[in-house]
Parts: sequence; C-alpha cells; structure tokens
Amino acid sequence: MLQAVLTVPPKSTLKISVEVDKAFLKYTEHPPDAMRGWNLPGAVLFPLPQSGNDSYDWERIYTPILLVDLPTPDFSMPYNVIILTCTLMTLIFGTLFNLLTRKLAVVEIKE
Repeated sequence: MLQAVLTVPPKSTLKISVEVDKAFLKYTEHPPDAMRGWNLPGAVLFPLPQSGNDSYDWERIYTPILLVDLPTPDFSMPYNVIILTCTLMTLIFGTLFNLLTRKLAVVEIKE
C-alpha cells in the first residue's frame, strides 16, 4: 500500500510507475491457468480540498486493475521425463524378455 500527499498543478498530468518483482511460486501455488498472471488491484485517489475551500465535493478516482505476468515454469517437463523413462524401461524389458524366453534351434537344410 502506498499513501502519498501530492500537489498537482491544474491541467497537468501525473504519472506514477512502480516496479513489481514477484518471486517464483511453488508448483502447487500456481492458479489453474498459470499463463494468465495475477491481478494488481487498482488505486483509489482522494483529492483533498485546498485550504480555505471547504465546499469541495469529495470524489473518488479509481484506476484500472493491472494484470502482472508471472514467470512461468515449464509444466511439461515431468510429463516428458515420465514418457522417456517408460519408453526406455519397455525397450530394456522387451529385449531381456526376448533373450530369456526365446528358444534357439538349429535348423539343418537338406538339398
């Protein structure tokens, strides 16, 4: 939360920028759509009356909500590791099973 009292001259523009640094989240803390990011709530501005002007109508000014991108890890890597491991285990098991259960026989060809 940022609170500041600023004096802005009439018919001028005020630009405030804040750098946001978000650390990596654990894989269980990511939202269902991790590519979306997270919402930064909008600001609320309360213009204060000038001294001597007590008839000021209080008005709130709301800024838009911002969407901040998250650094997103590659969620496909566990899937790729599982597929590669299963493929290698299948090839090794299939080769050993063939060598252990196959009966080798000598066939004589008579002409």
